[in-house]
Amino acid sequence: MRLSAMNSRLVLVLALGVVVAACSPTSMPPTVSPTPGQVVQATVEPAAAPRCPQRSDDATATLGPAFDQDVFVRHESEAIATAFVAGLSAIYADPAAVDVCRFFTQQGWESALVSDPLLRAAERGETRVAGDLVLRIAFEGRYDLRERPPVVPLDVIFDIPAVAGTSVVRTGFNVVFVFDGHRWRADRVGEVTPENLAWTRLPSVPPPGPPCAGFVRDPVGTKFDERAERGWCDGGGSGRTISSEQLVLLTQYPCEVGHAAVLNVGRPLGTSLDPLDRREYVRDPAKEFLAQRWVISPFEGAATLPLDAADTGWTNGNVDLWISPTELDRAVYIVRGDTVERWPRAASSWGVGDCN
Repeated sequence: MRLSAMNSRLVLVLALGVVVAACSPTSMPPTVSPTPGQVVQATVEPAAAPRCPQRSDDATATLGPAFDQDVFVRHESEAIATAFVAGLSAIYADPAAVDVCRFFTQQGWESALVSDPLLRAAERGETRVAGDLVLRIAFEGRYDLRERPPVVPLDVIFDIPAVAGTSVVRTGFNVVFVFDGHRWRADRVGEVTPENLAWTRLPSVPPPGPPCAGFVRDPVGTKFDERAERGWCDGGGSGRTISSEQLVLLTQYPCEVGHAAVLNVGRPLGTSLDPLDRREYVRDPAKEFLAQRWVISPFEGAATLPLDAADTGWTNGNVDLWISPTELDRAVYIVRGDTVERWPRAASSWGVGDCN
């Protein structure tokens, strides 16, 4: 279920300007007290050469039809953000092995070093990040592609993978990209704009719900219940209520006329749902979602539990949720009496498609 934020353009007032890269200022001459009659010649330390020398915009470059519009009408912003995050991932891993000027102007590189402590540590050789960064979302600011050079501001939100003893980190930057006729490069990097700052926070575990009340276990042989309003409990029905922050089961999906059910849970189980990394699993007996490639494998209505599958204790009285640690990225198992179903995961972190 794709967030509407992906298709919404945020009205963000930014003062945009493309500033040519400048060399670092030279150091001041040393102060020396000469002896009488001595002629002192001040020495000046040479300035460090900029890492990304100034590149003039190529006025002769032929820009594609996208630049005839005032804004992007397809997924160009996502492609720009994806390339930037991929470049940043390579730089985090080994900045000496990457031409950072493919991704940054000199001004952009300097502002990124100021804004990103991890980038500074990688540049100094103090840390390395193994694993690829994962783009979660890119929000557009205000821009006009008809201006020259084209400039596009994006709030780029991404995940840094967990490595030895650490947890996943979600972060982001406001990046002003400039197009030089051939490539989009980051010309300014700063903090995510305030209205999008909440998207940089990972989900947390909400407090325990109240004790379950009125729980009813269906008899063996009961069909799959398509009433989405059934409440969920842990402890096999004798524990506490599971909130809609932690689990959502949509039935008759999409638009209450379909044949599928979609289960959305947090990871790890009990965590609030992550709107940028949905864990959606689909009951798709008509194979409609498989035909649309919205799921990564077929639904199995008569499955066998894997050896490492365990009962989570989460149930709505009609179905019980079982999880296999080795299969959690691909499927969950739903047990209903003597029936075991394998619900495949959605192919996209945005979840499955909807009726639109």
